[in-house]
Amino acid sequence: MITEIQQIKEIDGRQLYYAFRAGAQRVSEHRKLLNDINVFPVADADTGTNLVVALRYMTEAAKPAIDAKKTAVALADAALTGARGNSGIIFAQFLYGFSNEIPENETLNICSFAESMKQAVRYAYEAIANPVEGTILTVITDWADCLYTMRNRVDDVVSLLSEAHNRALESLAATTGQLASGGLCHHACQGP
Repeated sequence: MITEIQQIKEIDGRQLYYAFRAGAQRVSEHRKLLNDINVFPVADADTGTNLVVALRYMTEAAKPAIDAKKTAVALADAALTGARGNSGIIFAQFLYGFSNEIPENETLNICSFAESMKQAVRYAYEAIANPVEGTILTVITDWADCLYTMRNRVDDVVSLLSEAHNRALESLAATTGQLASGGLCHHACQGP
């Protein structure tokens, strides 16, 4: 029996919360890998641990609401409180930017979600005195750029996030070369 996959056109605050909670679980599962690839600003092998601590605090302290903006604000407030290390602070500021940029609606459609994430990138860069490419900043930027580029090309949130996930993995793989060369390297997601 073939099951039809339901398309998701909008996400409410509960879906947003549980998406972040699922993401926090995935980061926790890959903590060691994130610690191992941590080389900037020093190879102190704590990026994964710092992100896990921040995300765990965020998902435990925040409470989901139907309204996406209320949930985003709760997640951002908790992330700011629980942030540790550069990666935690950058991610918390990114979420703070997202919570500031999303519209006052109960749900987010594909365009409003993508546009809010793209606008949130500048908050992440503002969190660091001397932003450097080839770091979490680059991966966030490339991921958000892909969301923004794909927002009018896909018709459901799952497809949008899948495309952006692939772009984030490509971006992550390229970070070592960016750090080694010291150059800027932003590639927009091309999509189909």
